[in-house]
Amino acid sequence: MKYIEELHELKIFHKKDVVALTGDENAAKEILRRYKKQKLISQVRRDLYVVTDLASKASLASKFEIAGHITPSSYLSYHAALEYHGLAHQVFYELYISSKEAFNNFDYEGISYTFCQSKSEIGVVTPLTDSLIRVTDLERTMLDCINRIDLSGGLEELVACFAIITYINENKLLEYLHHFDKQILYQKVGFILSYFQKEMKLSTAFFELCKSKIGKSTRYLTDKQESNHYFKEWKLCAPQNILSFLEQGESEYV
Repeated sequence: MKYIEELHELKIFHKKDVVALTGDENAAKEILRRYKKQKLISQVRRDLYVVTDLASKASLASKFEIAGHITPSSYLSYHAALEYHGLAHQVFYELYISSKEAFNNFDYEGISYTFCQSKSEIGVVTPLTDSLIRVTDLERTMLDCINRIDLSGGLEELVACFAIITYINENKLLEYLHHFDKQILYQKVGFILSYFQKEMKLSTAFFELCKSKIGKSTRYLTDKQESNHYFKEWKLCAPQNILSFLEQGESEYV
């Protein structure tokens, strides 16, 4: 039990952290073996460990904290980020984790951790109250989810999440849009957020800028079967009324 207090302070750790405590690699291996056998710690995956609750033996680290330690650059993204920000309409048992370094997908305590290639670290933050977590901020999360609606839980889930947002930083959105510089992203962002302009307090100038960047190509918001209505203003094919998803969702709870 000599090092258990220090490991509890870390909560999540690698073998190198135990080597730093003991000063000896063989001693570190022996401690990891013994503590695992005693169920004082649990192995999440290769070279990633968490301390456990002494009574339940469950991990003391949250799924979000684990996600931030899979690789040196890993962070919560897409629907996992929506869930962390308290916007998710549904709880999923798969977390999308973006990382510069690839890792094999794995399951731990009923949660699937799925690798996504990190496109950029812009907008990736460590919240002040959660020092063990890395996650895309709200603005980056919105753009990522619009860019990959399939990784946001689908269009119905995305609309339900966006419907409860009451403010978004327009300048950050524009900064990130400029950073990624994708015509289709300007199209999709302008189109979807136009439904929430008033609630999110977005200016008319924001949408005019999005329109100026979309070029001449006609795109599809989702698959061709679902996106069967053409919106000339955005040169985009999409469902006729994406807000109808909200009405459908409300009827489920009546």
